[in-house]
Amino acid sequence: MDHDTPLSARPPRPLDTVRRRVLTTRQLREYGVGGAEAADRCRPGGPWQQLLPGVFLLHPGPPTGEERLHAALLYTAHRPQGVPSQSRRAGSAAGPGPYGEAMVTGLAALALRRFAAAPPLLSLDRIGVLVPRTRRLRSTGFVQVVRAVELPEPQEVTGVPVAPVPRALADAVTRLQEPVAVRRLLTEAG
Repeated sequence: MDHDTPLSARPPRPLDTVRRRVLTTRQLREYGVGGAEAADRCRPGGPWQQLLPGVFLLHPGPPTGEERLHAALLYTAHRPQGVPSQSRRAGSAAGPGPYGEAMVTGLAALALRRFAAAPPLLSLDRIGVLVPRTRRLRSTGFVQVVRAVELPEPQEVTGVPVAPVPRALADAVTRLQEPVAVRRLLTEAG
C-alpha cells in the first residue's frame, strides 16, 4: 500500500470534510490502518501528521482552525472500550454526539460565536475544552483541558458542542492577562 492508496474499499461515511481529514487512532483502525502504518505516514515529509496523542491530520501542511478544533475535541472525547465510533448515537453511554461530554470553552467558544473581541480561531495558541472533573486528561499541544464538577448543557455552534456564553466567558477571562481584552469581552457579552 502506498501513500495514495485509499484508506478502505468501504464507501466513505457522510462526514464533512474536516472530519474526514482529522481521525483518531481508533478511527484509522476501523479503516484498516494500523499504528505502524500511521506512524510511517507521519514521518518527516510524509503525507500525514500527528496533531495530538492519538489524533492524526491526513494531509501535510498546517491545520486549519476548524481542524485544530475537531482534533481538540477528539483528543478529549471519552470513548468506552469496545464501542466502534460509528455506532454511537446521541444519548449513548459516551454522552451526546461523537465528542462525548467534551465541549469547546473559553476564547475558542467565543470565536465560534463570532464575538468581535475574541481573536480568530486560527490565531489561538490554546483551545479550551471543558470536560468532567473526573476525566484523567492532560493539557497538551494546543489543547487546554478545563475541568468542571458539573458540565453545562452544550449548545451547538457550526456543528460543534460549545459551552454557554457565561461559562465560556468565565473560562476566557481567567486566562487573559490584559485588562483591556477582558473589558472588551465583558462589554460585548453584556
